[in-house]
Amino acid sequence: MAIRALNSSIVANYNTAASGSWLAGDALFLQTDGTVAVANRAGNGFSTLAQQTGRFVGFSADDTARTGNTMILADPVGANYVDSSNVVQTGNNGFYVVSKRAIGDFLAENVNGVTNPTAGSSGYEGPRRGVGVFNSPGGQFITDRFAAIASSTVTTDGGTWAPAVGDLMTVAATSANAGKLVLLDPGAIGTDGIIVGRVDSYDSASGLIYFTQMGGFAS
Repeated sequence: MAIRALNSSIVANYNTAASGSWLAGDALFLQTDGTVAVANRAGNGFSTLAQQTGRFVGFSADDTARTGNTMILADPVGANYVDSSNVVQTGNNGFYVVSKRAIGDFLAENVNGVTNPTAGSSGYEGPRRGVGVFNSPGGQFITDRFAAIASSTVTTDGGTWAPAVGDLMTVAATSANAGKLVLLDPGAIGTDGIIVGRVDSYDSASGLIYFTQMGGFAS
C-alpha cells in the first residue's frame, strides 16, 4: 500500500512510538503525547468531531510497517501486470502498484542487534526516528490507501463507495481500515468526520485514487 506525491510543497517530520506500524499513504492523527499514529475515527480518543479537529497532520510519506509495503510506479513506455484477481492489466503511460523492493535497513530502525547494538536482540530501536508526513493542504497525490465504503456516523462506516470526481473523503472508522480514506457522506458533512481529501480522478483498473489533500476540518 502506497502513496505517490505529484505536487506537495512541505514534508514535515513527526515522532512515532516504537511500536507504531503503518504503511505509506496512511492518514495520521497527532496523539496527546506528541507522537503520530494511524488515524481511526472510532478509536484512540478521536470518536467525536471536536477530538478529530486539529489532530489530522497529513499522510505518511514513509513505511513503518515491515511487511506489505508497495510503491506506485509510472512507465512512460507502457507495461502489463497481473492484478490481485490474476487478471492481466495494461499500464500504458499510467501508474500502477507493485511490491516495494527495498532492503530492510531502509525501513524505520529495522536493523539487527549486530549493526545497531543499542536496539538489543530484537533489532527494534525505541523510540524510532521520526516519520515523514505530507502535511500541506492543496498537495496532489496518488494512493491505493482507501476503502470502498462510506461514513455512516462519526464512529461508523457503512455502504459501498465507487469513488467519483469531487467526492470528499474522511478517514475510516474501524481498526481494520485505520489510516485509509473513505467517502464522507455528502449528507453528513460537518457531522460524520473531518475532510482530509477530495477525489480528482479514479483509475478503477489500477485501483488508484488521484486526490487533493484538504485541511482536516469538519466543513
